[in-house]
Parts: sequence; C-alpha cells; structure tokens
Amino acid sequence: MSRPRVLIVEDNAVNREFLLAVLGRHGDCEAAITGEEALDLFQAALRDGPRFDLVFMDVLLPGMDGLQTLERVRELERRAGIPDGEGARVIVATALDDDQHAARAFFQGRAVSYITKPLSVDSIRNELRGFGFLY
Repeated sequence: MSRPRVLIVEDNAVNREFLLAVLGRHGDCEAAITGEEALDLFQAALRDGPRFDLVFMDVLLPGMDGLQTLERVRELERRAGIPDGEGARVIVATALDDDQHAARAFFQGRAVSYITKPLSVDSIRNELRGFGFLY
C-alpha cells in the first residue's frame, strides 16, 4: 500500500509544524495556511494527481474558515465526478467545542471526525488508526 497523501490546513505555525511532524511519519504531507491556499492545492491534486487521501482541517482560519473550505472541497470533488463517500477523508480540528460547528462539519462537510484542541500525538494516531491510515 502506498503512503497516503495528506493535506494539513492550519494557520498556527506551531500547530502546523506539530502536525507535519506527526502526520509526516504516516503519509506524504503538504500544508496550507488559509482555506484559499488549501483549495488551490486540493484542486491541483484533483487535476494533476495523486489526490489527497486525508485532509486535516482547522476550523478557525484567516479569510475563509475551515468549514467553508471543507464545503468547497466537497464541491470540487463533486465537479471532478468523485462519488459521495469516495473523496478525501477529513478530520476537523478546533478549539471550538460546540455542537453547531460539529454538526456542520459532519453533515455539510461530510467530515469523518471532529477533534478538539489541544492535539496530542495519541489523539492523532487514534484518528489515523480508526480510518485505516495507521496499522
């Protein structure tokens, strides 16, 4: 099995470097600071391949927030002919622990997981294991 391709969308430099270190052990990672940058990377991957297998998305981003970005990611997949459920798996991470954001992430953005910060190596590894990216 080839290494999964991972897109990390995180504006905080410390969190971004932490995620690159942890997720980089298990996949080939690219990082974006804004939702707009993430969409550019995602669209290029859809066009040129290989596609991203996993997106680790922060909610609070400058400009377009993570949930808006996630909804646009799903629209890009739809336009590319990727059936629902066969697109990138998305883990949403945020300091916001509220039902409204979680519901939007799952139902509108079809996220597979929603975890709250602060992040730990164990919480990330458990998510990866739960979605088949870590054995």
